[in-house]
Amino acid sequence: MTSDTPPVPNPQSGQIPYRFDIALSEVSSPAIRSFDAYWRSKMTGPRLPGRADIDPAEIRQVLPDIVLLDVEWEPFRFRVRLRGTRAEQFRPRDVTTRYIDEGTTFDPGRRDDYLAELEFVATARRPAFARDWIRTRFGSVREIFAGIWPLTTDGERIDKLVVIEDFAGLDAAEF
Repeated sequence: MTSDTPPVPNPQSGQIPYRFDIALSEVSSPAIRSFDAYWRSKMTGPRLPGRADIDPAEIRQVLPDIVLLDVEWEPFRFRVRLRGTRAEQFRPRDVTTRYIDEGTTFDPGRRDDYLAELEFVATARRPAFARDWIRTRFGSVREIFAGIWPLTTDGERIDKLVVIEDFAGLDAAEF
């Protein structure tokens, strides 16, 4: 779903409307906005940054929320390389899951949304942002923002994606 498509709330589920590829100006997450500025500062002209350009010491405040994915092109898949502690806390995964398409802990229908978002960023070669939601273990829904950024080792092929979902302000006891 792009920002051109109006969000469609589902009153029965209490879902917050999901919107993908929204403008950064619509994102109220300081973590996502600061990582985007950092990522852009690592660009050299039109060349996208690579994993070697990202220094964890310079982004300590967002490390708990980061998920780093390897992009495999043949076949096209996304392998989980690392997950921050808060990402694991709020979006736990089956410990045997290595690829996003193998995930079993997604809300119904959401795995396909995530795969489409990741594919969009990898092929469009640009960041994208989303207004999303997460369901608590009690069934209530909380709004979150997410961002996805491409990384390239050789300056051409996207080989990694950085994903940040901002869980700031959420109570871990609810999840």
